[in-house]
Amino acid sequence: MVSTRCAPGDAECQIVIRPDRSLTWGQSLAFLGVMAFTLGLISLGFFVMGYWLVLPFAGLELTLLAWCSWWVAKRGMRCEVVSLDAEEVKVEKGVSGCAGSAGGPADTFSYPRAWARVELREGAGWYPRRLLLGASGIWTELGSFLAEGEKRRLARQLDRLLTRA
Repeated sequence: MVSTRCAPGDAECQIVIRPDRSLTWGQSLAFLGVMAFTLGLISLGFFVMGYWLVLPFAGLELTLLAWCSWWVAKRGMRCEVVSLDAEEVKVEKGVSGCAGSAGGPADTFSYPRAWARVELREGAGWYPRRLLLGASGIWTELGSFLAEGEKRRLARQLDRLLTRA
C-alpha cells in the first residue's frame, strides 16, 4: 500500500510504503482464541476417551500457530517513508511504525535530490523485480513486499517527483 502527501507544486513530498495486511493484531488474537477453543474441545474429547497423548501435541500445535501469527503480524507492520524536499531525498525504514511513531526508524538513508535516481531492476530467474533508489552507486531497496504493479507505479511516481525538482 502506497500513500503520498505532497505540498503544492510537489516541492516537498512524503511517500509512505506499507505491506497489505489481511488481519489486524486484534483480529489475529480473535482467530487464535477461536482456534484455541476449538482445539481445546477436540483435545478434551480425545482425552476423555483415553487418548491423553493428544493434549501435548495440541498445545504444541497452538504454540506454533501463535508464533506464526505473531511473526506474520510483525512483518505486516513494516513501514518505509520516502521524504523529498528541495535538496535531499530521505528514506526511513522501520518495523514499529512510520514517521512520527515512538521509537523512530531502524534505518535511515539520505541522498542529494539532484543526484537521486530510481531504478527498477529485473530479478534473476523467478525472483521479482527490485525497486531501488540511490545516488553515486549507493542503492536502497524500496517496497520489497509490494506487488509488481505497485512497484512499477511507485517507480514512475518517484521518477516524476525527482525530475520536477
